[in-house]
Amino acid sequence: MQATAFIVDDVPKFCELVRVLLEKRHPNVKVLGTAGNVTEAAALILERRPEILFLDVDLGDMNGFDLLRRIEPFKPLVIFTTGDPKHALQAIEFKATHYLVKPFDGPKFDEAVLRALKELEELKGPRPPNAPHGMVVSDEQIALPDSKGLTMLHIDELLYCESDNNYTHVFRRGEPKPFTVSKGIVAFDDALREKGFVRIHQSYLVNKKHIKRYVKGEGGEVIMSNGANLPVSRRQKPELLAALERI
Repeated sequence: MQATAFIVDDVPKFCELVRVLLEKRHPNVKVLGTAGNVTEAAALILERRPEILFLDVDLGDMNGFDLLRRIEPFKPLVIFTTGDPKHALQAIEFKATHYLVKPFDGPKFDEAVLRALKELEELKGPRPPNAPHGMVVSDEQIALPDSKGLTMLHIDELLYCESDNNYTHVFRRGEPKPFTVSKGIVAFDDALREKGFVRIHQSYLVNKKHIKRYVKGEGGEVIMSNGANLPVSRRQKPELLAALERI
């Protein structure tokens, strides 16, 4: 399968070594860039959204674990590449895909890459028949198209979607501003209905896991976990109440 990668190491020669190994042994993995420190790496990773991250631990004043915290909630698959084996336990806590200790040979490198590709394939899974073009949905993630490519979001991060004609504003947990996608809300309804989302209004599709309270009325309203009050249409009220009974 095709995949994208980013390399972070404070030794430029090692970044080049990993890049060459990928080019020669795994040409299906495209390198999106390299960086030698946490600040530079964090900015580029969040911009380019690689699927696999080759990450050194010791990076000057900060380390690879600091970088992973800085780019949260974005979580690429991580292959640690370090000269010090003592960080292996902490790498496990960060759910690393593999931990390579320098110097490593080609077969060990292949093992790490192939494991990451297998994990990616399992994460993505087969494309569901109701997933709209340009918006891939798996059991846990949704890939939303933007001007630079795709942004991967965990479905549990999504609070609700708000229609804006041919656009949809996606509100996420912990983010004050929505992520805007140039697709109508019907596309989201089709993709997320089987993932615990319910249409409460022609303008709103909500994640029922994040409904904190339903307030009675002709249609009523729901109060979301971020404090937002959203109207429920009279037509959609029965569907909402049925969904809440199944929580």
